[in-house]
Amino acid sequence: MTADRFRVRGLDDPSAVDLAISGAKGAGLARARAAGFPVLDGFVIPPACSEEALRRAVEVLDSRGTGGSRMTIIGHQLPDLLIEEVEQFAAELQPPFIVRSSSVLEGGGEWSGAFTSVPEVQPGEIGQAAKSVWATSFAIEVLERFEASELEPGSAPMGVVVQPEVQPDFGGAAIVDAAGAVTVNAVKGSPRDLMAGWVPGVRAVYEEGTLRGDECVDLMGEDQTLAIAELALEVKETLGSNLIEWAIVEGALILLQVQRSAVHEVEEAMVVPAALAHPFALEFVRLAQRYPSSLGDELVLGWMSAAPAELEAAAYIQTGNRDAVLEEAREIAATLTAQAWGKPAPQALAQAELVLRRMRSDRPNESIDALRELQPVDLALASKQLGMVEYLMSTDVAPPRRGMGRWEPVLAGVLALQGDAYEGEPSVGGVGAGRMVWLDSSKQTGHVQPRDIIVTQYPLQNFSPLLWDAAGIVTVGGAPTAHLFEVARSLTVPAVINCPIAHIIKDGPCLGMLDGDAGRVAIVKD
Repeated sequence: MTADRFRVRGLDDPSAVDLAISGAKGAGLARARAAGFPVLDGFVIPPACSEEALRRAVEVLDSRGTGGSRMTIIGHQLPDLLIEEVEQFAAELQPPFIVRSSSVLEGGGEWSGAFTSVPEVQPGEIGQAAKSVWATSFAIEVLERFEASELEPGSAPMGVVVQPEVQPDFGGAAIVDAAGAVTVNAVKGSPRDLMAGWVPGVRAVYEEGTLRGDECVDLMGEDQTLAIAELALEVKETLGSNLIEWAIVEGALILLQVQRSAVHEVEEAMVVPAALAHPFALEFVRLAQRYPSSLGDELVLGWMSAAPAELEAAAYIQTGNRDAVLEEAREIAATLTAQAWGKPAPQALAQAELVLRRMRSDRPNESIDALRELQPVDLALASKQLGMVEYLMSTDVAPPRRGMGRWEPVLAGVLALQGDAYEGEPSVGGVGAGRMVWLDSSKQTGHVQPRDIIVTQYPLQNFSPLLWDAAGIVTVGGAPTAHLFEVARSLTVPAVINCPIAHIIKDGPCLGMLDGDAGRVAIVKD
């Protein structure tokens, strides 16, 4: 290691544009300042300076928990040379300061809003504030993001950016979409609550020389709104960063952050096969939701349509090892499939596989007809099979699946045609379908399952760890530039905002779909 890795440097230092030297946020601001954009002067404490403190925090994590790890960082003694360099750079700036996180991870949208900033910092307090920023690497929600990302705690060093703190007249974010349109979100005062998801702010869209958004123009004036949109376009063209955070202070526009956001190409309206409007299609996708994954496809879906919908699983008592149970379940599935299709097991299994595959195609009508005509099966054997399958699913030790399941597009199509529709506003494009669950708090998430659609009042960043395997997110309020939606955008999780469905989902989970391009939600209650 060279001493240069630990050297504090100003944003105007040519080396400050390096991610390893300044962290993602600091490097972005250094690049923007070098390009002539209105970035306040400041300096960076390199990520390397945090490595020893983070290492010690990892050592006590198991024995002292997250609180002990954070206190270990807070109590870490900084080198005298580092303190001297910090004081020298701070003497050139006007206090108070804001000390902001600049992790090497923050170049990716999935880490948006994860780490903290410390405001109102006076000279002599910067070192302690920097350690407070480092300590957020061991906050519970951040550790959950590390786990979801399959990264080890403390493995990502944390830089900090120090700049004079401003008191904005207005603040917010602006994002440039794939077509070159700019969406400006703004609030009066600091943009903090807007980005955290607590307030919706006001919005304007600048597209092909036309500005739309009366509330935003009324708040800040047309000239300032246009200046923000034009700044976003210039940053995109010069730096390739399509998301900016900004503030207006005493009439002057200041660039607070630049970031490259994941861009979603707006898709054409959903094309759904008309056959999915058949009541049987809804019965079938409910069945697929009840027995998901490859186990459901292999052991249940090929014959279950021949059994009554109210058939319950028999209590299963394990009599052998799991492999033996799985082998027996496969034998029973072959027997039940042969009964349902009226053919020898090999032919019946092949026919069932073909019909299920066609059910997922753009012509499901033939599959629906075939599945509706299945012959009755032995209900006692079927009930035993369901009990065995539920046991196998509960003991499945395979790595958790991530991403869209094979039946989700079918579920989305069925719900689009048969569900009750609710209008919201687009936030993150794409289509998702699954069980919709209400969340009051990030502290109460035990009822959330993989591939659920999360529904909540505000897009608070504490919900971010749940998005790694969510089918979508719907909020009753908020702004599309909130940090949580940037996480969703990076993970390609569709999102709809300002959709009034809280009273429905609070009554209990139900099946739903969302179209993040159209801002539409459809729900089917059980």
